[in-house]
Amino acid sequence: MDTRERTDFVADKAEVRRAVEEFLERTFLGLEPSAVVDCARYVALGGGHRWRAIVAVAAGRVFDEDAMAIGLPGACAVELAHAASLVLDDLPSMDDAQMRRGKPCVHLVFPRWAVDMTPVLLLTTAYAVSLANERAAHEARITSALLLSRTGQSMISGQARDVTQIFPEDAPERRLLECYTLKSGLLYAAAAKAGAILCGADEDDAEKIGRAGLNLGLSYQLMDDVADVAASTAEVGKTTGRDAGKWTAVDWLGVEGARREADRFRDRGLAELDGFGPRADFLRSLVMEASYARS
Repeated sequence: MDTRERTDFVADKAEVRRAVEEFLERTFLGLEPSAVVDCARYVALGGGHRWRAIVAVAAGRVFDEDAMAIGLPGACAVELAHAASLVLDDLPSMDDAQMRRGKPCVHLVFPRWAVDMTPVLLLTTAYAVSLANERAAHEARITSALLLSRTGQSMISGQARDVTQIFPEDAPERRLLECYTLKSGLLYAAAAKAGAILCGADEDDAEKIGRAGLNLGLSYQLMDDVADVAASTAEVGKTTGRDAGKWTAVDWLGVEGARREADRFRDRGLAELDGFGPRADFLRSLVMEASYARS
């Protein structure tokens, strides 16, 4: 990527982040004020790389130059679903994390009753904004909302596997990748596929874009394992060392081995984008960058 392309890439990401923040702010302002809404705002606003939303917009751009306007509600729906999962991940009953996105976790700041209700609010709001998207075709909205629903079910299954760490001795690597696919990879796949569908992709092309997103997500998850042992809390904006006692990609492959495996997923993701032409360059750049992500 030359200097100009890199500049455009950075600017494109920043534009999506700004649009997501503004859209979500307007969405929360439209809700009846409560401590639960305050929790949701705290979790969803003011931080995060917005990778999933950016993937959705980049995927949509392959099929329509106006992807930002058409796909932004769907992209924000994915961000809201992701925020709901972060609330649950960080609870004392799960990872018992102390910091997320550079600030104390929500369960350390707000009453527990409000925190417990927050994931439900985030998810129901995700479906509401996705289905209310008047810029996208009616059928596309329904398809993307159903995709998000199925992905949420998969994420719960993957998180259950991650918490229980039930990996058979005969094939722990395969089961670890299945876990990562369910709890992380499929949300990236859904973001990419939904972004494509909302912008008019046919079924075959949407599947290819979704597979590119899946491989991006797996690459990102492996690098997240690396960051947990190789980066500081200040660098990644969340509590590190949370995977102590878990069997992760670093235990399986070591730090450098996990990096190489992330690169393999990167290459598979890029291969899925062959034939889409220069309009897929934004998404290609995201796939390339994911294997070097640190948070």
